Amino acid sequence: MPVGNGGRVGVVLDEAEDDYDGELREISAVIDSAPILPPFLMPLIRWFSETYLCGIGAAMKTLLPANFLKGDELDAGISPNPPEIEADAARPPDRFLYEPRDSVRLLRYAEMLSDGRPSLICFPLYDAAKAFAGIIGGGVFLYPRSGAKGEWSAWNSIFSGNAGNILVGGQTAAASPMPGLARIIVEDESNNAWRTLRPPIYNVRSLLAKRARIEGTELVLGGRMPSARAYRMLSSAPSCSFEVKDPKGEALKPLLEITKPHLKQPIDREIVSAQSAQQELPRGGGKNFLFVDLKLAYSPSVKGVQDALAVSEPLVRETEAAISEGSWALWILDRKGYAGEIVCEECGSSLRCPKCGGAMRWEVSADRLVCVACRAGERVPMICPRCSGRLLTAKRPGLEALLPLAKSALWSPVPILVVTGDETDALDVVRKSKSGLVIGTRAALSLCDLVNVGLAGWIDADGEARSQEYDARARAFGLVWESRWRGMMKNFGERRVLLQTRRPGKEWQRGLAADRPGKPGWTFFWQDELRERRDFSMPPCVSLVKIDADADDIRLLTERFDEAPFEYWLSDSGDSQNASGPIEAASTPSRSKAQPKTPRATIWLRTNRLSALRAALRPFFDIRRAKRGYPSITIRHE
Repeated sequence: MPVGNGGRVGVVLDEAEDDYDGELREISAVIDSAPILPPFLMPLIRWFSETYLCGIGAAMKTLLPANFLKGDELDAGISPNPPEIEADAARPPDRFLYEPRDSVRLLRYAEMLSDGRPSLICFPLYDAAKAFAGIIGGGVFLYPRSGAKGEWSAWNSIFSGNAGNILVGGQTAAASPMPGLARIIVEDESNNAWRTLRPPIYNVRSLLAKRARIEGTELVLGGRMPSARAYRMLSSAPSCSFEVKDPKGEALKPLLEITKPHLKQPIDREIVSAQSAQQELPRGGGKNFLFVDLKLAYSPSVKGVQDALAVSEPLVRETEAAISEGSWALWILDRKGYAGEIVCEECGSSLRCPKCGGAMRWEVSADRLVCVACRAGERVPMICPRCSGRLLTAKRPGLEALLPLAKSALWSPVPILVVTGDETDALDVVRKSKSGLVIGTRAALSLCDLVNVGLAGWIDADGEARSQEYDARARAFGLVWESRWRGMMKNFGERRVLLQTRRPGKEWQRGLAADRPGKPGWTFFWQDELRERRDFSMPPCVSLVKIDADADDIRLLTERFDEAPFEYWLSDSGDSQNASGPIEAASTPSRSKAQPKTPRATIWLRTNRLSALRAALRPFFDIRRAKRGYPSITIRHE
C-alpha cells in the first residue's frame, strides 16, 4: 500500500471495530491469493513482541524471511481460514536428554525421529545441523542458513509438501512454517550461541520452547549439560534410564532421559543427577580435569606487553603425552592478536574503535589495531586520542604472543598451528597429520569433531569468567565442559582438560573438580550458581533489562520508573551492568563523520512486570519520534 512517496508491504491482522476518523488510502494490491502464515506464527510473533519489548513489525522482520516483507508471492499457501490455535494448548510433557557423549546423544535423536512423526530438530550452529542431516540420510529436509533466496525457496518447498516429515536446521529453522509438528528437539540447548547478536537480541531456544507450547507439541531439550532455566525445570522431573543400540545392534551404556509430567510433588534434584549415564570410562570423572595454580607456574614475559603468559610444566608434560599417544593437543586462549588492549597510563582509558566504540586489540603481524566488534582497523597511534598522553601500554597478551612460547616449549617435531576460525590451510594440515599442537580461540574446539584431541589446555581459564556479565561463569563452565566431551572420535573418554587458574578447583570450577560418573559436575555448578542468582535477583529468576537512549530520554525514563515503581540503576553507555553512578553524556561515534555525536546514557533494571514496563516505554516508541530515534532495549530472561 502507498506510504509517503513509496510503498510498504503490510499484513492484515484484524478488522477494525470502529470507523477510522481520518484519510484512508486505497490498497495498491493484494499480494497472496491464500494465507501464508501458519496458525502458530501470529501467536508466536505477538509473544515475541511482548517478551522482547519490540513492535509487531520488528518481530515480523526478525522471524519471517526477508522476501516476505519485500512483497514476493509464494507459489503455494496454506488452506484458507485455518483453524485458530490457542496459546499454551494442552500438549505432551517436556523431555530432557543430557548425555555428554555426542555420539550417544545424536543416536538417541535418530531413534526418536525414526517413528516418522513430523519433527523439527534445531542446532545452535548450522554446520552441526548439516552434519546430523548427513547422518540421518534420506527423508530429511535441511533448512538453509540465513539468506533471502534460500529461506523463501524452503517456504515454497514446505507449503508444496516437498519437505517431508523431518526438518533439520540451525537457528533460522525456528520459525519455519512446517505444519502439524508432533515434536521439537532443541540440541545443545545450553549453548550461548542461541542468543542472537543483532537487535532485537533474543534467545532462539526460548522461541522454540514457546512454539512448542503454542502448537501443543512435544518439546525435547538436550545437550551435554542443561542451561540455567532447564536445570530449574529438572527439579520437578522424575528420571529413568534406558539402553540405546547402535546400528550394529550393540547395546550402549544407559543414557539419562527425563520426562517431566505435570506433577504436584517435585522430586529430589539429587535423584535426577544420580541417574545420569553410568559410564565406565578409562579415566573416570574428576581425574580428567587437571588444575594448575598460576601462582606456582612459570610465566615468561612477553615483549612489549605488561602482562605475562603462563606456560606451566604440567601443560607441557600433558601436551607431550597427548602427542605421543597419537592425538592432538589444544591450547585455548580466547584473545586474538598480540595484545587484547592498549591502555593510556596517564588517563587510564583503553583505546576504542572510532566507528562503533568497541574494544581494540593489537595485531603485530599487521601492525594495526583491530576492533573486536566491527573489525575496523587503524594504525597504532603514538599518543592517546583522549588526553594526548604518550605512555601507551599493551595488556593481556594474545595468540600472536603465545605462538613463539609454544614453539620454544615443545621438543616434539610436530605441526604447531593457529586456529581462530575457518583457516582452510590449517584444517588441511590437521586432517593429514595424526598429532600436533593447535593454539587458538574457542573456535578451535571445532577440531574435536574432526580429529582425536587428547588434551584441551586452557591457558587463562580465569579470563573466560572475568567478564562482568552476570552469566560469565556459566559461559566459562560450559566452554570447559564442552572441551572435555565434544566430538565423536574414539578417544572421547580419554581426553584430559587442563586449566591454568588462580583459583584451582574453587568457585565456578568446583563442579569440574567434583565431576564423577553418576554425578556430573554441572549439578554442583548450577546449585551454587542459581543460589547466587536468586540472592542477587538475576535471570532466570528475574528479567534483566538494559536501555540505551539519549541522556534526555533517560531522565524522562527515570521519572516514569520512579512512579511505577521499578528497581533501576544508571551507568555510562557501554559500561558493564554492574556500574553505577550519575548520568553522563557519553559520546557514541556515528557511522557518518558529518553526523554530530549524540549524548547517550544507559539505564538497567530488574523486573518481572513486563506489561508494566511496556506501558512505561510506549510513549518513547511513538511514530512521531522516528526522525529522533528510539531507545535500544536488550532484555535477558535466561
